[in-house]
Amino acid sequence: MKQKRVLMKDIAAEAGVHQTTVSLALRNHPSLPQKTRDRIQKLAKEMGYRPDPALSALIAYRQSTKQNRTDQVIAYVVNCHDENEFNESHYHSQLFEGAKARANELGYKLDLFWYTRDYKSGKALNRVLKARGIQGVIIAAFHNHDTEIQMDWDAYSVVKINILPVELAFDAILSNQMFAVRMAMAELRKQGIRRVGLAVADHDEEHNRNLYTAGYYVGQTHLDPSERVPPLLFHPKPRSELLPEVIEWAQTHKLEAILSNWNYFDDAAIHLTNHTDQLCRYVPLDADERTREYGGVYQNHPVIGERSIDMVVGQIKTFRRDQEASVSLNMVHPTWLPLTDWKKGIQPPETVAIRP
Repeated sequence: MKQKRVLMKDIAAEAGVHQTTVSLALRNHPSLPQKTRDRIQKLAKEMGYRPDPALSALIAYRQSTKQNRTDQVIAYVVNCHDENEFNESHYHSQLFEGAKARANELGYKLDLFWYTRDYKSGKALNRVLKARGIQGVIIAAFHNHDTEIQMDWDAYSVVKINILPVELAFDAILSNQMFAVRMAMAELRKQGIRRVGLAVADHDEEHNRNLYTAGYYVGQTHLDPSERVPPLLFHPKPRSELLPEVIEWAQTHKLEAILSNWNYFDDAAIHLTNHTDQLCRYVPLDADERTREYGGVYQNHPVIGERSIDMVVGQIKTFRRDQEASVSLNMVHPTWLPLTDWKKGIQPPETVAIRP
């Protein structure tokens, strides 16, 4: 005689709970205490419960059709000063475009919210998000470490792109900068380039918890201590003041290559090559359309934007809200752009000029 299939209502009757509680427990839903989930999952196993594949397919179908709705909004919060700063940065614009495309695929609408420009406080932003019924928030690569946002975080599912603001304990996603630097140094070694220097801003290091310099120090472990070059950690300043500092540092350490995520330091390498006996090249750690001709690292910003949406949608669907004691840091590997010829992009001496 065929054994009767164990249903959720049977488990509910045995456990003395509602059938909905059983459903949540079997999906390991965080809204239930861990003890309740463990007890019901153990009981289901003992009773021989198996999910109904037809029912599972139906649920999956219903969820896929719901994704076609575009009435759910995810807030993409930035603290750029204005649209020009946002649009002119390949970093910010690519992150947003990747996130927007992925949100559309999943049936969500992604709206920009300008913190500090349109919303002077967390209270003001909080009021608008609640009024619009927004549940998901992406804090999108804040550039100002002094920014503080005080909101009713228990009402939202939140993901950060990069680390800032550091005081907010949410899952974060960023590029694997440590891997990027090590990858660049390894590729340079293949071409016989050993005198490599890293120039990075102090606030960039704060953004990613010193991953640039960590990768750089690890990448130098194979060198004799006398061959190791100290990184240049600089405070942002006007280009006309910063470039001479970079040139002096590179010349002092006889660099053959300058690694940096600042995309005008090719001027320093060009100046050294054309005005000294020091052949030096620039290798971008965050290549944009102009500097990718030098080879180097492509940070895959659109992919980071896409993954931020996947993460926040996952939190929305599993009812994860508020800050947490233990959060995850997710890293996306950058891509290597093949190195071009040593002198690619170096201008003739008579045309060389350090841009103001």
